Amino acid sequence: GQEFLEDKQWSWDAKSSNLLFWDGLDTGSDKKMVDHLRFTRDLIRLRWNHPALRGDNVNPFHVHNENRVIAFHRWLDSGDDVIVAATLSDTTWYSYATGFPYSGNWTEVFNSDVYENWVNPSVAGNGGGIVASGPPMHGFGASASIVIPANGFVVFARG
Repeated sequence: GQEFLEDKQWSWDAKSSNLLFWDGLDTGSDKKMVDHLRFTRDLIRLRWNHPALRGDNVNPFHVHNENRVIAFHRWLDSGDDVIVAATLSDTTWYSYATGFPYSGNWTEVFNSDVYENWVNPSVAGNGGGIVASGPPMHGFGASASIVIPANGFVVFARG
């Protein structure tokens, strides 16, 4: 039931007394449920708006076990490119240097830190985007310093 933020054992059987507690979502009284639903809807919208996230091409170009960071590139041959950088660390990584396949502007199209107590007043992010103007890195022709929020991820789209 964790995927529904349920804090007790629950049953799928409609005749059971242990059903999921949907009232908190229906009435808006459970802020965590409302925020979780917003997060889930926005992730679905992100995947819909960026076909590269649904395509076959994926390149996990950076894995750093000590920092607990992974970054990967998803793309379509038609030109849709995204970079996803994530960490499972309790540390927010500021000025984290990572490769980008193309120099220029990259828009931060998703930041999981925004959803921490929606809208997070102290979100750790990239101000809506970055410019990949650094030297070649991780097998790519450009790089940029980015912010990766603790226990979170950011998604950048080209343009």
